[in-house]
Amino acid sequence: MDVKMVRHPSGLNLPILLDDDGLPVPLANEWVLQRRGLSPNTLTRNLRELAILFTWLDSLNIDFGACMAGDRMFTEAELAGSLCEHLRMAVKVPALQAGGISTNQGKKVAVSPLTYKLRLITVRQFMGWCFRFKMGTMASGDPALLRIQAHKEHVNKVLSDQEISNPPQNKSITKGLRDHQVTALIWCVDFRNPEAYGLNEHVRFRNFIVVMIMLTFGLRPAEVLTLRVGDVEFGGVTALRVLRRVSDPNDVRSPRPRVKRNGRDMIMKTPTLIRLIEEYIEVHRESVMERFAKDHNYLIISDEGDPLHGNSVSNYFQIIREKFKQVLPSNLTPKALRHTYSSRTEREMAERGVPEDERKQVLAYLRGDSSVRSQEVYIIGEIIRQATSVQSKYHDKLMETFLEYSSDESKI
Repeated sequence: MDVKMVRHPSGLNLPILLDDDGLPVPLANEWVLQRRGLSPNTLTRNLRELAILFTWLDSLNIDFGACMAGDRMFTEAELAGSLCEHLRMAVKVPALQAGGISTNQGKKVAVSPLTYKLRLITVRQFMGWCFRFKMGTMASGDPALLRIQAHKEHVNKVLSDQEISNPPQNKSITKGLRDHQVTALIWCVDFRNPEAYGLNEHVRFRNFIVVMIMLTFGLRPAEVLTLRVGDVEFGGVTALRVLRRVSDPNDVRSPRPRVKRNGRDMIMKTPTLIRLIEEYIEVHRESVMERFAKDHNYLIISDEGDPLHGNSVSNYFQIIREKFKQVLPSNLTPKALRHTYSSRTEREMAERGVPEDERKQVLAYLRGDSSVRSQEVYIIGEIIRQATSVQSKYHDKLMETFLEYSSDESKI
């Protein structure tokens, strides 16, 4: 089983599942087609999860089509005792002999509870769709219809019972950067810093602009990489527009960045940042485009004038983490800048006395999210930060009492 990415003439990238003979798996690929509104990365993950299902079917010589037609029923032992165990295991890791030579016998490694849960959900949704697809081709009076419906409910019940809750995890309270870390980051990527990373002044200026856009507006890396020059509207009110667009057939990046959430207009009121973005477009970007004779309107470009790849952004953060490991945190990622923006915006609104429900709506708009519930993590984070501050003051007061008591004892 293998998953390949197919680029359609319309510019849409869709993954396809191939069997061991290199032929497409019809049902799995048709299921992906009717879900093509999702991210290509999500669809690729779904097909890799379904590859486990079809590998399991082949290992037991189970005719999947016969099961969907009601000619053969899945037993609870097959689903709960065999299939779910396959979903819990990762790909076999080859065992090594002396000298680093791998053997055919491998060690099975269990996946995380979250990975197992995602696999199980995908398999259950796919099998439910297959049952509905089969029943949709049958006449309403067909006696096999009731048998297939009962089989569908049986499979769904068994697989639903195998779902598990995610175990509690020790996660950091603060997802974003602290204030002193933000200050250090800005200096580390500043194009005026002689130690800033970049082949030339154009690359260093571009890197600075990318970091500042993500830090100032909370954009995802993919949203930054999909920006066009025209999305920065200069004028009396300068704005940065994040738009959801149709797939660009001329964009050859793989995976192709895309705006997965809601678009929005971000007003820019900082004259310094506006001037720097304008300088990047008119001087640094234009110089690279002319040097390599490129012609496109993507805002962020590579060293050779092509649209910048997402891997380049990830690699850049790895480089600066290593280069400035004395001042930058080890968990610095592009996503951390988005969390920093969200946490700081929530703190500012809380200090101004904005009601909690309104703060959630504002955060959802600024972040491009559809759900206000996803903003609760920042509300809780600010509450924990305030609680930590109060606790720290209490501890200081408590220790002052202890020191005063110790001083009085020494005088006796």
